Amino acid sequence: MSARKIALHARMEYSLWLTNPRMSILLVLLTLIHSMAVQPLAQAGRQIGARFHLLEPLAALCNSTLILLMLPIGFLILMAGFPRMDRGFLLQLYRVGRLNWVLGELLYLCMAAATYLGAVLLGTALCSLPYAPITGPGWSAVATDYAGLLGEAALKSVTTLLPKNLYQQMGPGAAVAGSFLLLFLCLLLMGAVLLATSLLRVKPLGIAADAALLLVGAGFVILDSPWMWGFPCAHALTWLHYHPYFRALVCPLWVSWLYFLLGAALMTVLACVTAKRRSFDSMLEFD
Repeated sequence: MSARKIALHARMEYSLWLTNPRMSILLVLLTLIHSMAVQPLAQAGRQIGARFHLLEPLAALCNSTLILLMLPIGFLILMAGFPRMDRGFLLQLYRVGRLNWVLGELLYLCMAAATYLGAVLLGTALCSLPYAPITGPGWSAVATDYAGLLGEAALKSVTTLLPKNLYQQMGPGAAVAGSFLLLFLCLLLMGAVLLATSLLRVKPLGIAADAALLLVGAGFVILDSPWMWGFPCAHALTWLHYHPYFRALVCPLWVSWLYFLLGAALMTVLACVTAKRRSFDSMLEFD
């Protein structure tokens, strides 16, 4: 194993990913985020004569079930070619070694996930600037008092963005940091599944598995079923970890961190074992 070869391979793949025209999808995603998170919060603020906190749309991104589905799907689209296994792949594999190649792909996956979430975070913050103050120690009235002030006249799209399980348990800064960490680990797990299934020659199954885990998990979250904790969607939603009324944990956050890390580690071990045993001698695989 060579740290230098791992880093060089990850840097090469990351550079190719950044220059891919598919990155324009980020603009479409930011447009959807603006219409589904920023604008509803701004409209709610106008209704009650208040302004939301700059961090609140960022917290809403990772705590709205619908938006949480969009973010991983957008990442999967951007990572559609992951791992890259074309004709040039064989030369790269022989140059860096099989284990170095797998670990380099994993490092590239981490870099891509961090870049993706960073772009979403920055883009959402810039979209929110015209409507929100930059500073503020806690949640705004838009998050905490909106539903109580308007009652049945409150927009349902706003009340689901920032659940009370979230704003009653932590400040906006902690909510954003914790939520983005969970989402990063979720993206890492999904990418590791693609890596392992690609080496097993069943990549379509990996894509289907990622989609099923997200959609079925979201369904269980909506139904408030205990089965939701078997799927990544529930573990990625920070507000679900807390009781809606009491300062009590329904599921400790470290359990979710362990869930994602163990899943990604198992997929990585499977990828390493498969890469070691699989024969790459035939170019016919890549025709």
